[in-house]
Amino acid sequence: MKKIKSILFFLVLTFSMIFCSKNSDVVSMYEFQNNILNEKSIVLDVRTEEEYFGPLGHIDGAILIPIDELGNRLNELEIYKEETIYVVCRSGNRSNFGKNILNENNFKAVNVDGGMLEWKTDL
Repeated sequence: MKKIKSILFFLVLTFSMIFCSKNSDVVSMYEFQNNILNEKSIVLDVRTEEEYFGPLGHIDGAILIPIDELGNRLNELEIYKEETIYVVCRSGNRSNFGKNILNENNFKAVNVDGGMLEWKTDL
């Protein structure tokens, strides 16, 4: 019986760690747009210029640095070193890579998962 209780405790602890932990470097587009985004938010768009001005649009005030240029243009973001930078792209894949580049260079960055595909213009 004691062994069963120990196993159950271990399972409950494991599941609570998996399902209750919050990944602080990823936020959904819904959460970002509805609860975080404001005029002071620093938004970095890592799509191409064509995508930025394309049909999915862009977030007003977003800084455009395509992902393939980000490593060489980090100096442009130095003024935001003490801020949280929210990184967006089309779907969340390139922005995750961009978030990693920023965090590896001592920035505080968060990936906006879902990207502009999840952006709602009617809010």
